[in-house]
Amino acid sequence: MNYFTRETLISTIKDNTRFIELESEESSIIISEYGGRPLGIFPKDNCYNLLWVNPHIREAIKARSHEIGGDRYWISPERDFFYKQPETFTDWFCPNGLDPATYEILMDSENSVTVSSGIFVTNQRTKKGYQGEITRQFKLIKEPFSTGLNHCGIEFLDDCVFYRPNLKVNGWSLATVISGGAKSPGTVLIPTKANSKPLSYFRTIPKDRLKIGENFVAFKIDVDDIYKLAIRPEDINFDIPAKIGYIVKLPESEEYGFVVKLSDDIPKTQNDCFDVSRDHPKLEIGVIQSYNSESPDKPMLNFGEIEIQLNPFQAIDNASHGKAKHQLFAYIGYKEEILLVASKYLKINSPDLF
Repeated sequence: MNYFTRETLISTIKDNTRFIELESEESSIIISEYGGRPLGIFPKDNCYNLLWVNPHIREAIKARSHEIGGDRYWISPERDFFYKQPETFTDWFCPNGLDPATYEILMDSENSVTVSSGIFVTNQRTKKGYQGEITRQFKLIKEPFSTGLNHCGIEFLDDCVFYRPNLKVNGWSLATVISGGAKSPGTVLIPTKANSKPLSYFRTIPKDRLKIGENFVAFKIDVDDIYKLAIRPEDINFDIPAKIGYIVKLPESEEYGFVVKLSDDIPKTQNDCFDVSRDHPKLEIGVIQSYNSESPDKPMLNFGEIEIQLNPFQAIDNASHGKAKHQLFAYIGYKEEILLVASKYLKINSPDLF
């Protein structure tokens, strides 16, 4: 199973994790207790999930793996917490105490869900362990302007604390998104200032995977090879609430999907962001990021990601505290309709899609 409908996602996870479904008119958002995250986003009935979900999610949950998909919360710098040998960026792993952690649903209502978990990570560079807790609130919200398209919107309030002060840590929001593969790739769109200088966080991104416009950067998501794009805070247009969007033609359909992340709670300068590039660690740091994975088990297709680095943690009462608010909206419509909605959010006129 490469793509999930609402019905297939519910039937697949119902015996493996508790979940809450938030519904509004025709739309639905499924919040998973396991991993503490939105797992399904469905702007209308009988459509595919615009978030990628692991085709083997049952087995992933049974194995207590982080690889389930959805829209997750991590911390950065990745170098310090996700590499057993951080100096050389080797032996990548995901700290189990951060993801999937041990989330529980604390409360829910018709339009919101709150989850919480204790967390534990080790700084692989200093070998110091940090204990803490995180609370995540997900709330249905209305779109900022009327579009007339099938849509859904959710606001995240992430509140994370480690019981040690003065940590140089950022929150990190990562949404996994679907792609049609090499034959029908998706397009990431990031609004920028003029003359932006996008960064390649892994290998240098080939020219045929990247477009630099007057006020935007576009990146191909075909889940066929590994590349990562990042945008410096100096290149971000902070007058625009939307920070990164993604457009993809839906499988077996003439319609398109659009997913967009909005936030003002992101680093404004290099000094406020700590997630250095793997292949270019001495160069500048990016705040808005996008990842293209590869798919070794074709025809099964892996995921792309749209990511935002969140506010740096602050020292409060002998602890390090990271709190950030961000939103995600999802739409389904025909190509011209989706391009119009994307232009309203991103202020990008008629971008060429990959």
